[in-house]
Amino acid sequence: MIVGSPVGWLSFHNKNIKMAVNINTVYQTVLAIANKEQRGYITPQEFNLFANQAQMETFEQYFYDINQFSRLPGNDTEYSDMLNVLNEKIAIFQELQNIGLETFDEPGYLFTYGAQAVVDGGFDAGITNWSDVNSSGTASYDTSSNPAIRLTNNANGGSYQVSQSVTTVASTLYEYTADIDATHLNDSGNNATAEAFISFKGKPSNKIAAGYSGTVSGYVDATGVGTVLKLRITALGNTNDYAKFDNVSVKPVSSRKLSLDSAGSIYRLGTLIYENNGTLVEVDKILPNEALYIVSSPLTRPTASRPAYVQNSESTITIYPSNLTTGYISCNYIRKPKTCNWAYSTINNNQPLYDSGNSVDFDLHASEEVTLVNKILELAGISMQKQDLQQSGMSKDQKEITQQKS
Repeated sequence: MIVGSPVGWLSFHNKNIKMAVNINTVYQTVLAIANKEQRGYITPQEFNLFANQAQMETFEQYFYDINQFSRLPGNDTEYSDMLNVLNEKIAIFQELQNIGLETFDEPGYLFTYGAQAVVDGGFDAGITNWSDVNSSGTASYDTSSNPAIRLTNNANGGSYQVSQSVTTVASTLYEYTADIDATHLNDSGNNATAEAFISFKGKPSNKIAAGYSGTVSGYVDATGVGTVLKLRITALGNTNDYAKFDNVSVKPVSSRKLSLDSAGSIYRLGTLIYENNGTLVEVDKILPNEALYIVSSPLTRPTASRPAYVQNSESTITIYPSNLTTGYISCNYIRKPKTCNWAYSTINNNQPLYDSGNSVDFDLHASEEVTLVNKILELAGISMQKQDLQQSGMSKDQKEITQQKS
């Protein structure tokens, strides 16, 4: 029977209790066993190498053991069902990450693209595909060392635009971008601001102010099969100012790659969930060789109600369809164990003295202390060429494994 109020009991168990193995305890145990018969001394540097190797071996074995025990019948005991024990050990490393979809230029977002929709984006063959939108200026082909299209504003306080029709695919995300040189614009007249920018479907990109040179880009969903790309220059209070546009590009975003984890701590990727307006949908995982056929078929093509992803690496995925622009992707994953470290300072005759403040304990369940000691002794015996020490660690480790799996 649980004594106390249910609320109090639940709040106690919801605390983030750190279950770890003290690194100094393991070090002192290893030293005591290794030095029992003058087998040799293990330096702190050697111990830290052996410790992290032993930690990763123990951690990786969890997944193979779960695979094995999941095929065996369990038992109804509360604390000795091996599958439950292993899941409890792995629970320490379970993490949840939310990834927003609203902001396309958010750091961490990568894209893959289809064929470029603007054929003369580099302006190495003139400007024949561009036409005037109004009569407030002139467009010319700049034949300097960096050929570009030059838009000149001829009207005081006016705005001049050129446009090009772009064939688009409905419900497809597009990126538009251009290099803009606005150093030949000025904003002296009437303290007005001169600016140059590109516009796709009437949605302006980030504007380039007078005197600045740089790249602008943006994203927009195409609602139909055709739309218009515009280049525009505005020079209020000035005439004969011009801006140069180069490397103009419109590309369909065929898929979206998301960087799940900037710290690189993902070890095993779990379930991905797409949340949109309170609706939760599991994102199906597909293999890279399947993606082409699944995405191309009208019957299996991923949709917002049935999204899919391909895992590119341990921390990046490609999401289908590409036009998921609202909601969040939630990612469950198993993180890597933190690197453990027995820190020390030197005292008399350069003897190491344990520094608890700068040390990092083993990032494993407290029950793994004996396993870690045995594995480190095994590695130390190999390093010192002490076969008896190596065999001692191996036999104790094997005895523990046999006992767990019997």
